[in-house]
Amino acid sequence: MDFELTPDQKEFRKLVAQYVDGRVAPQAAALDAAGSFPMEIFRELGDLGYLGMKYPEDVGGGGLSEPNIHYTIFCEELARASLGVAASVGVHTSTATYCLHKLGSAAVKRDYLEPALRGEKIASFALTETEAGSDVSALTTRASRRDGGYVLDGRKMFITNATVADLTVVAAKVRESAAGRADLADGQAAGARTAPAGRGARESGISLFLVDMHAPGVSVGRKLEKLCIRCSETAELVLDSVWVPEDHLLGSEGGGFDAVQESLDIDRVMTAAMCIGLARAALDAATTYTKQRVQFGRPICSFQAVRFRLVDMLARLETARLYTYYAAWLADQGRRVTLEAALAKNVAGEAANEIAAMAVSTLGGYGLMEEYPVARLLRDSYFPLVGGGTVDIMKVVVAREMGL
Repeated sequence: MDFELTPDQKEFRKLVAQYVDGRVAPQAAALDAAGSFPMEIFRELGDLGYLGMKYPEDVGGGGLSEPNIHYTIFCEELARASLGVAASVGVHTSTATYCLHKLGSAAVKRDYLEPALRGEKIASFALTETEAGSDVSALTTRASRRDGGYVLDGRKMFITNATVADLTVVAAKVRESAAGRADLADGQAAGARTAPAGRGARESGISLFLVDMHAPGVSVGRKLEKLCIRCSETAELVLDSVWVPEDHLLGSEGGGFDAVQESLDIDRVMTAAMCIGLARAALDAATTYTKQRVQFGRPICSFQAVRFRLVDMLARLETARLYTYYAAWLADQGRRVTLEAALAKNVAGEAANEIAAMAVSTLGGYGLMEEYPVARLLRDSYFPLVGGGTVDIMKVVVAREMGL
């Protein structure tokens, strides 16, 4: 078993780190204060090829042999400077573009996926609703069949990138005629008998649609002000009789849940990687401060209580790092990583939150000041505990995978 990155992966980390240190880190505090999408950085990442690294060359991607390891490195380094920037880029490069690549037609890939991977279009993913978060079976957004396509109606909540997106992937349920509902009910009853444990037939009825954000009937509601990741813009999305052509149905009717689940597994590894980056930043900030801060005639890092706290922070960080990269490695082997991804997200998310809190304590009064990065890091560390599935929902996922 080899725990070392390859020379190419080490060089990749070095290149990403250089960009992050030169372009993202100097702007991180200002971007957070402004609460605005990092458009310039986003375009630069597209020009550098980072937005397409997970995808094959035939759609303009990087064609990497181990894309998940490389993507984990990228997310870790980006989040080391700004979790807000990393979150916006992550939604674009993962769930949204994943569904286009997995399920989209050749025309969809040409007109939407390839420009998105170049950074010319911004993508979002619209699943969550006010009453449907963890319980995706409760979705109320509907797609009504019309000649040549569908009409979508519904409201989505907490949609990352909605304010700036050119396209979004929308999860909805297709509205059936009376006869169609009867046929569907029979099929769902049969499907329920063979569905995996913990997954209901209603979840199998979710369909995915590519929606052009400039289409008539699409509107963005209020921009939501958040405690954390402030430069990752989040908003409501309103769909009012939005026409979607038939070829913008991604995959088959009712077949969207499996693609979403596959994508969410990789998303959770991505989120864990971002947590590693944030935790690294918190530990580095605390360590640097303790070497410079003098009390009672000596640097505070010489006091046992402070040194032991830093050791505990490092232990949590390295434990989370090892498991996160293990999950990414499994994904690159083509393995199903539902359990490992959920565990990685929880282990790394809780570690990042605890490490950031210890960093604030280490800096004392200065830890509460916005002029120091640890205040922002602590605020941002709460996002992974909720975003992409709460800690408790991740435990539900793991318990289901254990057969419980």
